[in-house]
Amino acid sequence: MAYATYEDYTGLYGAERLDEAGFARLLWEAERVMDQATTGVDGVVKLRAAMPREEQAAQAVRRCACALTELLARLERAAESISLGREHAENADGTLQPRLVAARSSGSESVTYAVGSASAVDAAVGDPAAWRQLTDDTVRRYLAGVPDANGVNLLYMGPYPVRGEA
Repeated sequence: MAYATYEDYTGLYGAERLDEAGFARLLWEAERVMDQATTGVDGVVKLRAAMPREEQAAQAVRRCACALTELLARLERAAESISLGREHAENADGTLQPRLVAARSSGSESVTYAVGSASAVDAAVGDPAAWRQLTDDTVRRYLAGVPDANGVNLLYMGPYPVRGEA
């Protein structure tokens, strides 16, 4: 069962951002992120075991899936723009730091970079830890305090209570 539909996504972000095929491809990855975030120490994936039935909780799950899909699309676009002409510098730890080119001259090659820092999405393109932080922050924003169908908080990481004890 998908956590969100293309109609959910277009209702929040519009159809011009992603077509249906792109949405389906990125939703799969967004659902993986959500499953990892809602899996406790005993391996129970709360969203698969007890998807919320209460409308507000179910809405939080749909919105989280759409927000993660949109974030993944933005990360994909940022990576593409870097490969299509944005410059980047390698940090000491091997991660890539995107830099926007403000001006470029050809005769003896001069490049001027825009002043200011890259966005969090740009910074996450070459940095798996920053990518993870963005996705984790998104999941927490939408799913913190949201119960599954058995009343167990989706982000609870302890062993899943036996039904009837929840």
